[in-house]
Amino acid sequence: MSIAGSRVGVIGGSIAGCAAAIALGRLGCEVEVFERSSGALRDRGAGIAIPVPLRDELTETGYLPASYPTESPTARLWVLADGSHDGRVLWQQGSRAAMNNWGVLWRSLRAAADGARYHEGVTVEHIETEGESGASVRLTDGTTHPFDVVIGADGYRSIAHQAISSGSRPEFAGYVLWRGNYLEADLGSRDGLDRLEARGAWLTVCFDGGHGVMYMIPDLERGSQGVRQVNWAIYTPAPAGLDFSEPTSIPPGQVDAATFAQLEALLDRSFPALYRPLFESPASEVSIQPIYDQLAETYVQGRVALIGDAGTVTRPHTGSGATKAIQDALTLARLGDEHDDWAALLAAYDLDRTATGRSLVGLGRRIGHAQVEATPAWADMSPDDFEAWTAATLSGEKVYFYGDPPERAVVSASR
Repeated sequence: MSIAGSRVGVIGGSIAGCAAAIALGRLGCEVEVFERSSGALRDRGAGIAIPVPLRDELTETGYLPASYPTESPTARLWVLADGSHDGRVLWQQGSRAAMNNWGVLWRSLRAAADGARYHEGVTVEHIETEGESGASVRLTDGTTHPFDVVIGADGYRSIAHQAISSGSRPEFAGYVLWRGNYLEADLGSRDGLDRLEARGAWLTVCFDGGHGVMYMIPDLERGSQGVRQVNWAIYTPAPAGLDFSEPTSIPPGQVDAATFAQLEALLDRSFPALYRPLFESPASEVSIQPIYDQLAETYVQGRVALIGDAGTVTRPHTGSGATKAIQDALTLARLGDEHDDWAALLAAYDLDRTATGRSLVGLGRRIGHAQVEATPAWADMSPDDFEAWTAATLSGEKVYFYGDPPERAVVSASR
């Protein structure tokens, strides 16, 4: 069946879903997006990184506006608390990335997907696959919507993933990511930030059993005017008393006092005084993201295909969540230009993205092991040791914020 003129249903209207809607619309498809939230996506403001070449490609091709704001450090400073006020600088690593506000990225992609019919506050409860003739989605209101192709862009607890691989589920890695962000104007002491910006750097604080990172991002509402937020994240073992074996998360405002006290104790114990203020947010603004990964054996079954975290969930160490979702969409667009029918396009897409997802999951596990589960003796590490340790962890693959970025990829996989 010809791609142009096809009806495509996209389950999920987040970054992956909007990027897919743009790509498919440009291929001449009639796109309908089903997003279960009602406006909540507009208010998210977490930090995410993407490769600078990918940001440039997205602005050049109109996925993002030319005025799209990012922060673009060129180095990563690794520091260790050693009892001094400033801590010890272990390594300054070349590290070039475009730091984004999740909400700004989503709003920009949503605006560029204006040709799609976008439904908010609707939930898909079932996907009916119909072989090579199409697929349909049934909503919780009882209505059924037939399509030539259905794209699952509904995140790591994906109903589309279950329709393709019912036995697959996210696996908890055993550790979590604490997250917080706040306006730069609310920073108590900016000495640490000024020190970083003089180097053009973002920050990694090393400690036994994990590490913390901090970088600046544009503000959700006023980023285009240069207003910024401080964005931080800290990897630690799962806090005592919490069970994350089933996929879940703890949003801002729901971290209890006893759990938050564990974070405060870590900051006091393991973060240099110069940089500690960068990580200090009130409990009401701190969230906990358990780390999961999930490997998709296939991205396609019949006329149902997966995109973003609905396909493969990889650990945030690879910086590939939003990047992979967007690259999945760009792959659909590229393959649509190369193939005239869905069977050929989806077969090629499955081959490409399944292999990429497998590579990213393996890479995320290696980085997680090296930087959280089995951290080295940081104090004994020289810059040469860091270079060798990083090379061994990457194992021949490349990630854009570890040294020079590949031109249009998160990972240059050996396959």
